[in-house]
Amino acid sequence: MRILSFSFETTLQFSDPVSEHSFVLRCLPKSCASQTVLDSQIIITPHTTVAAQVDGFGNLLQVGRIAEPHSEFNFISSGMVVVDTENCSAEPAHPMFLRDSSFAATSGAIRTFAADALRVACNAPAWDKAMKLSHALYEHLSYKPGATDVSTTAAEAFELGCGVCQDYAHILIAACRAEGICARYVNGLIVGEGATHAWVEVHDGDHWRGIDPTHDRAVTDEYIALSRGRDFSDCAIESGVFRGGAQQSQNVIVHVVDQASRL
Repeated sequence: MRILSFSFETTLQFSDPVSEHSFVLRCLPKSCASQTVLDSQIIITPHTTVAAQVDGFGNLLQVGRIAEPHSEFNFISSGMVVVDTENCSAEPAHPMFLRDSSFAATSGAIRTFAADALRVACNAPAWDKAMKLSHALYEHLSYKPGATDVSTTAAEAFELGCGVCQDYAHILIAACRAEGICARYVNGLIVGEGATHAWVEVHDGDHWRGIDPTHDRAVTDEYIALSRGRDFSDCAIESGVFRGGAQQSQNVIVHVVDQASRL
């Protein structure tokens, strides 16, 4: 069990002013069996009224609209969370987490990769299989920022042989599903400084359990989950539409601190 404080800031800058900007944010954690939110808040600039909602996957949404012209959009979420990954409750897995999805569809190459990785573990439990697939992927893929983007699919990243955490997660999900293991995508934060992170949860027959294929390890109490879905398209931390032909750039700053380290 760990108590983690977090601060997560995202800034969108537009090359020209935009207006009629409607946005959806999934930037606040939700309490569940393994994660208890002690405190959380969000500040949005330009100031606007925000409605708190919940999507079909149970993720917390902050939904809003900025009508007036603006050249920058900024949100800061912060708070404190108790994480205890061993305190997970039993729940069934929906069959949709076995099916191909937009960014995590299997391909012939991924199916062959998964079958080869599990050749000597075909009768192992689902969790053991998923961990073997994660390790095989970690050895196969190279971490290379800029080689892919948010629209890259699992099949495309696998063919490239490189990518970032989103790609590692999508490929592992596709490989697990190819082997009959329910898997879903998680967007969140990890202890340290940098950017947001993505990992995978697999269903072991009773519980959802987390694997971080980018670091080739099981998820620990150093991770804060923000949103879950079939793949990135279901649980993007920020999405929106606006009126105007501006180009946009994004800057993300994340700080997550283990409070025990401050004692």
